[in-house]
Amino acid sequence: MQRRFFILLLAALSLASVFASGAQAQRRDDDRFFFLRDPFGRGRSLFNFPERPSPPKPVYVEPPSDEPSGSVYTSSADADQQRFLDASEYVVVMGDTMAEQLSQGLADGFVTERPEVAIVKKTKASTGFVRADVYDWTAQASALLAKDKATAILVLLGVNDRQVLRDSDGAHEFRSERWRELYGKRVEDFLNKLKEKNVPIFVVGLPPVRSPKMSLDMAYINEILSERTRKVGGYYIDVWDGFVAENGDFMATGPALDGQTRRLRASDGVHFTKAGQRKLAHYAERELVRLFDSRPGRSSPDVMSGQPQPQPPQAGESAAPNVKPIAGPVIPLSQVTSAGGGVLLGASKAGSPATKVNLPTTDPNLTRTLVEGRPVEPVAGRADDFRWPPQQRQADTKPEGAENASPSQEGSAQPQPDTLRPVIAEPQNTKRAPR
Repeated sequence: MQRRFFILLLAALSLASVFASGAQAQRRDDDRFFFLRDPFGRGRSLFNFPERPSPPKPVYVEPPSDEPSGSVYTSSADADQQRFLDASEYVVVMGDTMAEQLSQGLADGFVTERPEVAIVKKTKASTGFVRADVYDWTAQASALLAKDKATAILVLLGVNDRQVLRDSDGAHEFRSERWRELYGKRVEDFLNKLKEKNVPIFVVGLPPVRSPKMSLDMAYINEILSERTRKVGGYYIDVWDGFVAENGDFMATGPALDGQTRRLRASDGVHFTKAGQRKLAHYAERELVRLFDSRPGRSSPDVMSGQPQPQPPQAGESAAPNVKPIAGPVIPLSQVTSAGGGVLLGASKAGSPATKVNLPTTDPNLTRTLVEGRPVEPVAGRADDFRWPPQQRQADTKPEGAENASPSQEGSAQPQPDTLRPVIAEPQNTKRAPR
């Protein structure tokens, strides 16, 4: 009995495998359940719809630009070899990928306005002050600047420092009191290493990013950078307001340096486009230009413009008459200048009685309006005469005493010419009488 049962079981299994293979081979030709199939023959049924592929992420493509592009060098020796014009200023930019974009923006800005400035970058991607095991900026600072010329140093670091900081006592969470203390100490030690070069140090603050939480962290790190920079005698450059809207939100598109609205930030919401990195560099460029112009022996703006300067007269020569220069001094539009005292022209001095200003005019209407400040009397009978009761025109009114004048006075009066009056024809009655 058991033997027969096993034989039947094996036969059933073999038949099931044969039917399964046949059904698999005839699946496309099977006419059963045809109403559940895709009528367009795309090989899917009511219960077998494939997943839709996700649309590709938009990638921002930089538009072509006609602005000249500057060169960034890896060392001052490379700058001396590759430049046609000898550099008198060497700006060393240190930091991560943001610092690399900052260096390119500075080079683009100085290529035409300040060709004597050379930009040297010392950057390392994905680094900061927290992960000293990846790259220790404090230990490498002296070696990076040992063989390079530098007249100014710019630092942009900290965007990668939102993580746990470890020391001999253990791990410390971001934003904790111990984390803030250790992070500030590392920033200060790094800046003290840079001070050995005996040049001005500028620390550029972190810009806002697309993520609101990350932007709050950037502002927190900026507080530490600003505090430690001023402690060691450096200069802190705040760039936050240049990349936020009026309400303080992140701004990916906004006004560029050319006055046009352009894309400032890259697709990741952290890095910059070409217009954005140029705007970022503008904040540092202002401080650098102020530093360069304060150098002893720096030429005045007129000399830098290439205009011929008047020479003092030689002995025995008469002084030349005053000649109007071709152009006046270069004055920045953003500079606020005020005259001494700030008193308006024509105003009375403090403590002295007010004097009446007499305008050189003979027109009583001008004197009445401009000097005395009274409105002009309206003309009687005109549309802009709003006086009540309405005033009559002089031509329609008779002078007083005209009715009581004596006959002798009437006779002595000169005859007045007859005035022409319009003749108004009476309408004729065109209705005919009945016949």
